[in-house]
Amino acid sequence: MNIELRDGLLFVSLTLTHEGVNETIRDLVLDTGAAQSIIDMSAIQSMDVSSRNEDEFVFMSGIGGRESALRKRIDHIQFDSYHMENAHLDFAYLDAHPGINGLLGSDILVSGRFVIDLNKMEVRQEHVK
Repeated sequence: MNIELRDGLLFVSLTLTHEGVNETIRDLVLDTGAAQSIIDMSAIQSMDVSSRNEDEFVFMSGIGGRESALRKRIDHIQFDSYHMENAHLDFAYLDAHPGINGLLGSDILVSGRFVIDLNKMEVRQEHVK
């Protein structure tokens, strides 16, 4: 997958499928320092990500401070050719960061064994031989 460099940040996209609805989330910052990926609830157009009994509220901490988020099981996540079933993603309102629809973190990057190639401006899976 190609990486787009904008304003010093690395941007990628991610496709979610939940309860039969597909949605591609663009303008995610590729963030190896984020332990958990998070999606801006404002970026979700057609998918229902409202709170349910099985979901949990969590707190994220970082340079920007401490924020609450909804951790929700999503039926299917696709990043490039990598697929995750029944994965957990965090959702919150990221109003303080216009133009950023979330962070793609280490939870997906490590589990998919991705390599970030800044020379070619791409992220790809490293296949073990």
